[in-house]
Amino acid sequence: MHIAFGRRARLITLGAGLITSAAVAIATATPAFADTTDTGGTATIAIPRANLVLLAKAGIIVLPGSPATSSYTAGTSKLNSLDAFTFTVTGGNGEVSNFFGIVNLGGSLVLINSAHSQTATVSNLELNFFNGSLTGTINGGTAQIPVAFIGGDMSAVPDTGSGTESFSATALLSAAKGAQALNKALGTTVFVKGVPLGGITTTFTVTHS
Repeated sequence: MHIAFGRRARLITLGAGLITSAAVAIATATPAFADTTDTGGTATIAIPRANLVLLAKAGIIVLPGSPATSSYTAGTSKLNSLDAFTFTVTGGNGEVSNFFGIVNLGGSLVLINSAHSQTATVSNLELNFFNGSLTGTINGGTAQIPVAFIGGDMSAVPDTGSGTESFSATALLSAAKGAQALNKALGTTVFVKGVPLGGITTTFTVTHS
């Protein structure tokens, strides 16, 4: 069934009216579990080839940082060809039945300005269900910075006894603070807020106590 965002108050803050017409599809309604612990799994950010080409033309190269990996999938055209960056789930307390908690991701995104050899390493990535964001630290900083906000069409499958949960969103929209931090680290002005970066999917194992 579809659940309007008004019934998921934590997702209201996804920013600037970007989700006013969106809904979350919950495959099976289940009660929330207490003290969820995320124990493994993967998360994939799929970036359209067209986006990466635009960045490359601006001198910005995007690479996965270990243990993250990337794989290219050719579509029927340049517009629907994708480069998928896959990260491991290393922990957290994310729970999709009530959109609570954080899923911690292992690996990083490494952005290089080929013109100046400046690098921005976005690590300690977290999928934050509480405020609907993807956050990370940049170049070893300690503060979690919003890199993108979740948007588009979303679906979630909570744990119904299998020990596995999943979540997907068709859009990640660049966040102002993340864009500002990347521009500073890379010596560029190419990053701006509200730009569709791609989509995200994650499947992770959970335990409940």
